[in-house]
Amino acid sequence: MTVAVHHFDGLLTYFQGNPRLTRTQLEEMSGLSRISVSQKIKSLINAQALIEVGFLPSIGGRKASLFSINPAIGYVGICYFSATFLIVAVADMTGAIVSSKSQDIDISDGPKILLPIALDSLEELLKKIPKSKQLGIIVGVPGPVSHNSGKVVSAPIMKGWNGVDISSRFQDQLKLPTFLENDVNLMVIAEHRLVYPDIDNLLLIKLGTGIGSGLIIHGELHRGSDGAAGDIGHNQFDALEGTICRCGRSGCLESFSSGWSLVERVQGLGYKVKKLSEIEKLARNGNVEIIILLTRAAELIGHALADVVNLINPSKIVIQGMIIGESDQILATIKEAIYQRGAALATSNLEIVRTKLGEDRGVLGAALLGLDKFFFSKLKTR
Repeated sequence: MTVAVHHFDGLLTYFQGNPRLTRTQLEEMSGLSRISVSQKIKSLINAQALIEVGFLPSIGGRKASLFSINPAIGYVGICYFSATFLIVAVADMTGAIVSSKSQDIDISDGPKILLPIALDSLEELLKKIPKSKQLGIIVGVPGPVSHNSGKVVSAPIMKGWNGVDISSRFQDQLKLPTFLENDVNLMVIAEHRLVYPDIDNLLLIKLGTGIGSGLIIHGELHRGSDGAAGDIGHNQFDALEGTICRCGRSGCLESFSSGWSLVERVQGLGYKVKKLSEIEKLARNGNVEIIILLTRAAELIGHALADVVNLINPSKIVIQGMIIGESDQILATIKEAIYQRGAALATSNLEIVRTKLGEDRGVLGAALLGLDKFFFSKLKTR
């Protein structure tokens, strides 16, 4: 337990997901008396853990003060790997990113090349933060994760990473507790907390180099028994004659509709493309051949999502990724397939939308998860 956590009162736990609270709200949430809450607030302000950030509008009486956790009492380190870029960052106690650095990578270059780059880059950012305020590190990766071992497990787009003890590498060099998480889980945490906090059952699907999904069930992230929940990209369409997927099987959704598959298919049509963004550009320019290919890919995504809708009955699906872009046609195709194949009751109140967060959604989710694991959960167990 770091110094930043050890000396603080459990009253701070009520600020988890609540950036600003009044004294009255804290009384109601904690069940403590007004005197006890006032004493704790005074103590936390003296310890520079709480700050007064304003007042609620007056409704005839004295204005109610608003309190917030001091953003500078603790910081979370973040290392976020995607298939094509790496972001290292530091977030404060509000989840805001205070410093970051990004660079293009190819995840298939493997851990021997990429881990030293990531570790040294994050170490450089953390040098600006007092050691006593460094809470821990969240590492995000584009593949299945064993949370018990801190290792990537059989990630199709992460060749060479299987079984690498990523968590230990960070802990050994940076001397901080480290938690490894799947990238789409981080994205769905951000989407849920920052955009749809009142939605109890939410599905986020990422359509990028690979295809993955994150699940919020009953208001909580659902990882499954072994961390494998949400691996929708490797649902198989056995009735279809599919190409070989990167996972080694045939007929997977990724083998039809992922970024890597679409690049291969468009190259097979004679186009010199290397990235999904180049395919998107061809579609925006009205290339009928490409539009037909993307539409078929969208239909299959919709088919796969319909099965998920029938199984878990979310009230909202958030879709993000290059294949969607700004194309209303592609999104409409996905929606149509879901509504046609989904059960009537499961789709009766279902809303399907684009993400409202930017490209840093995974990093923001990592910040929120880091605060949960390294600060708020420790306060709750004291």
